[in-house]
Amino acid sequence: MVNRLSLLQNLTQWVIGSQSENVETPEEPQAAIDIWAYAEPAGEEPDPLKRNVLQWRRLITSVREPLDIFPGQPVDILGFVQCTFPDVPNQFILARRIIRCCLADTVPLGLAIHTDIADTFENETWLQVQGVFGSVEVRKRPTLVVIPNRIQTIPEPKKA
Repeated sequence: MVNRLSLLQNLTQWVIGSQSENVETPEEPQAAIDIWAYAEPAGEEPDPLKRNVLQWRRLITSVREPLDIFPGQPVDILGFVQCTFPDVPNQFILARRIIRCCLADTVPLGLAIHTDIADTFENETWLQVQGVFGSVEVRKRPTLVVIPNRIQTIPEPKKA
């Protein structure tokens, strides 16, 4: 009976938001790593200038003919240089890491950036790229790319 009374008192204090000074409450366990500190939004974002790499990729892959829809749309994204293509001059991938299952299971996901200065950026360099989507021929096929108006080196953001 005393145990039930103690539980009822604790519940009542929790509901009304007051804690008695003499009632000990166990601390909630803290996660070793807060994965949400690393996560960016993945939901729909109506403003194209606020979309992140993941939101753009989801939107692009959701339509049948992205080359009919996206060229000319403005882009303002942050990411790191994932790779350059030796056989495709003037391009690199601006990527972010996505969490598939757990923090140990992250993979890069990115957008192709087309610029004459692509080979000047080293892998893992963080950039802010502002520009528009456009179409260029890659291996004799039209390909959707970001054509930057501005590329700026930035420090690695907290949500890398």
